[in-house]
Amino acid sequence: MHRPAKFIAFTSGVISCVFLIINIIDITAGVIARQTGGGIVWTEELARISLVWCVLMGASAAFYEGDNMSIDFVVNVLPLPAKKFCAFVAFVVEAVVLGVLVYYGALNVMGGWTMRTMALHVPRAVPLMAVPVGAGMFLAVMIAKLFE
Repeated sequence: MHRPAKFIAFTSGVISCVFLIINIIDITAGVIARQTGGGIVWTEELARISLVWCVLMGASAAFYEGDNMSIDFVVNVLPLPAKKFCAFVAFVVEAVVLGVLVYYGALNVMGGWTMRTMALHVPRAVPLMAVPVGAGMFLAVMIAKLFE
C-alpha cells in the first residue's frame, strides 16, 4: 500500500464499512425497539447521519476501483484523441465540482458547531462534515491516480 491513491481509497472504504455496520445495527435496534412496544428516539437521526457518511466515504473507494457510474457509450465510439479530450474535460469538471464541495462544505461546517441535532444533540457540524471530508478524499484519489 505504498501508493497514495490506493491508501486513501482503502481508508475511505474501511470508514464507509464502519458507517454501514453502524447503520445496520441502528436500524435493527430501532425496529426491535418499536416491535417491543418502545422506541428509541435517536435511531432515525443516527441512521440518516451514518448513511450519509457511508455513501460519501465510499465514493472515493468506488472511484478508485472503477465502480463509479458513467454514461460512456458515445465516448467509446470516438477516436482515441477525442476520448483523451473527453477524459480530460471530465477530470476538470469533476475536480472543479469536488473543489466547490470541499470549499462550501467546509464553510457550512464552520457555521454548524453552535447548533445541535434534535435527537442526538451532537453539533450539526458532525453530519455536515461528511461533505467536505468525502469530497476531499475523492479529489485526493483522483489527483493521486494521475501519478500512478
